[in-house]
Formats: sequence, C-alpha cells, structure tokens
Amino acid sequence: MIRLPISHDSTADIIPIFREGLKQSRVRAGEKVVVYADSFTNPVYAPAFVAAARDLGAEAFAITQPLINADATSKIGRANPQPLIIEVMKQADFVVDVSTGGMLYSNDHEAILATGTRILRAREPEDVLLRLMPSQTVKDRAERGVARYKDVRQVRITSRDGTDLVMQKGERPASNQYGMADTAGRWDHWGTGLVCTTVEEDTVEGLLVFSPGDILFPFERYVTEPLKIHFEKGMAHRIEGGREAVMLEGFLNDRGDDGARRLSHIGWGVEDRGSWDTLSVRGWDNAGGVEARSCYGNVLLAIGENRDLGGKNPSRLHIDMAFRSTRLELDGEAIVDCCKFIDQSVA
Repeated sequence: MIRLPISHDSTADIIPIFREGLKQSRVRAGEKVVVYADSFTNPVYAPAFVAAARDLGAEAFAITQPLINADATSKIGRANPQPLIIEVMKQADFVVDVSTGGMLYSNDHEAILATGTRILRAREPEDVLLRLMPSQTVKDRAERGVARYKDVRQVRITSRDGTDLVMQKGERPASNQYGMADTAGRWDHWGTGLVCTTVEEDTVEGLLVFSPGDILFPFERYVTEPLKIHFEKGMAHRIEGGREAVMLEGFLNDRGDDGARRLSHIGWGVEDRGSWDTLSVRGWDNAGGVEARSCYGNVLLAIGENRDLGGKNPSRLHIDMAFRSTRLELDGEAIVDCCKFIDQSVA
C-alpha cells in the first residue's frame, strides 16, 4: 500500500500522531469506532488507530477485508467491502478507512455516510500525516471558500498556454476537505485541503491545456509537454499531445465509460504546508498524491464520477488534474492566478 515500517515496534511511535488526528475529528469517549483495512494495508496502521481511539475513550476494533478477487482484479482500485462489513460500518459513529483503494465514489460509501457515520480516510506515510496534521487554519480557509462559491453561476479557467474553459455552476453545492471528519455524515481525507464544486455537466465548453509541470492523476506524474483536452457540450471529445495524452486516452478507453469524459468538479487548494514537487521526491512511497492536489492556490479539476459532491455523473472513473499556471474566475472575478490568491477573502 504505502512505505512499510521496518518492524511493528513503530506502532508505538505513530499512536500519538493518530490520536491527535482523531481528536481533530472529534472522536470522543463512548463512540463506536471501526477501522476498515484490507490485506494489503500497512500492517501497523489498523492497530495503531484502534489504540489511539481507545486512548480517547472510544470503543474501537478493526475489520480486515481480503483484497485479492475483491478489489485487485476490478481495475478501478476502490475498496469493495462485503455486505456484512458495510452493515457494521453503518452502526458505527466513526470509521477510519485505511484500505488500499478507499471507498470514495461508491454507492456503499454514500450509504454509510447517510446513516450519520463519519469517515476519515488515512493512507499517507506517518511523516506526511504529522506534517499535514489537520488544523483550524486550513479548515477556516476551506469554509470561506465554500461561502465564496455561494450564488456563483459561472466558473471559468484560463492560462497563458491557451486554456479557456467555461462552465455553469447553476444550483450545484460547493464542498471542501480539510482533513477532519468532524460532523455527522462527513467524509474527509487526512492531509487534504481544498474547495470545489460540481457544475452542470453538459455546459462545459472550451479548451483545457496542461502546461509542463502540471499533474495528471491517477498516473501521479508531472506532464512533460503540452496536453490539450477539447470539451464540447460537457464532453472531452478530443485529447491531443504527446505520451501523456496517449496514456490518458488509453486509460479512458480501457477503464472508462462515457461519463468518465465529463467534468466532475473544479476548485482550488488551500493547504499552505503542501509542496508541489512532492511527487518527484516521494513518488517511491505514494506519499504525494493528496498533498499535490491540495497545494495552496493551485487549480484542481477532475473528470468522471461526482455524485458524492452533489453532481449527477455515475461514472466508474474519477481522474484528478492539478494546475499551477492557471487562473480561476467566479462570475468574472479572479480567485487565484498561477497559485497566487487574487481574492484575499479566501486566502
């Protein structure tokens, strides 16, 4: 899953880190906590989270899902909890998801949240979790971003390299992540700090251009040459460029569906402790994906599934894309430009 420790002795080192993270998500005495793992999960994470939750007075235990033939053959990379496990999680107050692929963008995930259960995703190495410990500062920034999206009708992004993409937000809600699952029915991912909204899927028109150094997920690699995606009536009809364009086209054809080519969400990062180059220095242990998505002032865009964010696209794929040389405007007013906040009310 992620870089593994040398021995189980490291469990003792990470319990205090996990305890503080759970405190930020308001895990408290008397709550029922389930740690959901699979057979490829870092072996110290589940017991350390159980111990941390017990230290806070919660009733806690771990459930391990076999991965092979349940998830590894699906090509999607999401967890596939068995029905009994789902029912157990519905009865919990709080779930820590340390599974390899995670449950996000699945019907089971939404059904669990609908019962009021809070879910915190945690998969990054312990030093990343410590450095990006959930903070009130990031939460405040994320909440101000959601408020800024209120009553906005149109979102536009542009860049010096040719991006000019316009879409209508309509009545779609905005959402955020700040690393805390601190309210009933909330999902969050420890280490994340971002604001986003879905848009009316068929209104997206224009050209999206990746500049060298922008990031294309799920490959978790920096684009090395210009890549262009042409949107018409909400669909990514044509992809042009070099090897990254070939990889993206092949990925969509092999694993995707029509919905995978529709814009999912758009917004910006609010994590000032995040480092853009993290994928280049921490790619060996998969440590940088969440951090790179959340970098302060970046523009984050995705195509594919978005029902969990209030959209209407049930695609089986979700692909994030992060841009550092892009300008984002709401109803003609600039929010960020090349990773710098123009609107100081959300900075």
